[in-house]
Amino acid sequence: MQGLIEFAVATPRVASSEAAALADALLRSVGTRLAHSACVVRQVEQVGHVVDGRWQPALYEAAWLHDIGYDRRIAFTGFHPLDGARWLQASGWRPETCRLVAWHTAASTEGALRGLGGALAAEFAPPLPLAAAALTWADLTSSPTGAKWTADRRVADILRRHPADSVVHRSVVEALPDLWATIEQVELHVAQRAETA
Repeated sequence: MQGLIEFAVATPRVASSEAAALADALLRSVGTRLAHSACVVRQVEQVGHVVDGRWQPALYEAAWLHDIGYDRRIAFTGFHPLDGARWLQASGWRPETCRLVAWHTAASTEGALRGLGGALAAEFAPPLPLAAAALTWADLTSSPTGAKWTADRRVADILRRHPADSVVHRSVVEALPDLWATIEQVELHVAQRAETA
């Protein structure tokens, strides 16, 4: 997917092509996760302005890297946010990127249901709330195959694909009020910026 790397280099807010290259190396063989991650990056382009300069590079890196914990070489606990963040931390990635990956899209709820909430909180401080919200919005408006979707459609798809008794299904249902509040928060910021532009 050479085009993904070219997209990363050509996108002005992307911190580095290293994140795109790493995503390509780790996610190319994990279903459609690479295409999904590329779409998350494109969505971050729409909302990245809501965070300050210190967190912007981390937000773009995390957009590429948020799902690397699905790679079988990295998956240790089966909880992909924690596995991915641990691997990134051990590989020397900036702490802000690791924190965003660790806490992305209802990770605190899923971590608690998996009995890993304590490890998550002990190893990674929660990221800047607005940066986490921007990543969650981008994740929930990107389809599994890399198309732009509404958050409603994405959540419905997650719930359809995962059995009702699965940890993923249960955590999304439990986190729904927070997820909708996050989506609304980011879209409000985007609307306010459009009004002042």
